[in-house]
Amino acid sequence: MKRIEQAKLTKKKIFTTAVAMIKKFGYENITISDICQQANVAKGTFYVHYKSKEDIVKESYYNDMSDFMIEAYNKYCIENENAVILDKIKMFLILELQFAQNMGVEMTSRAFSMNFTECAAGDSRHFIRREDFTRILYDLLEELKKRGNYFKKFTQEDVFLYLETFIRGLMSSWCFSNGVFNLVEKGSVFIDELMLK
Repeated sequence: MKRIEQAKLTKKKIFTTAVAMIKKFGYENITISDICQQANVAKGTFYVHYKSKEDIVKESYYNDMSDFMIEAYNKYCIENENAVILDKIKMFLILELQFAQNMGVEMTSRAFSMNFTECAAGDSRHFIRREDFTRILYDLLEELKKRGNYFKKFTQEDVFLYLETFIRGLMSSWCFSNGVFNLVEKGSVFIDELMLK
């Protein structure tokens, strides 16, 4: 196996181990040493890939979420080649909620908190980090516009902001309620209403 491939596998192993441990024991209850021991890697290896536990949480909501959503969305499109554009948009939004629900309330809350801290410091690269997500949703909205301008009162940018705000707001409410409702089920019902289905 090539060195680059091995490094990617090692990084993924550290990441998945850390996420599993955070979900099981809580962010404050594990250390980098704990993660390294469980992943069977040296502490120096951890620092090759991450600066801190915080980096893992941030990455979970950028790289890992993006990979999950794109893979699942592409699979959906292959399996549902006759899906209408509104169903594709709904599925894409639901995938974001599925990811958050799978990651859990603590990881989602911490990701929000850590990324808001970056925003407060003037260092937000949110939409750059979510470039693939942004591009896919924009492409879907462009296709929707071509098929009859479904959201007649708004620009494509406004609709993107509207949907992004709705999903983020629902995720925030789920976190504030300590996950008392099923995020995906509630989101599915609300998205149907949002899209007047």
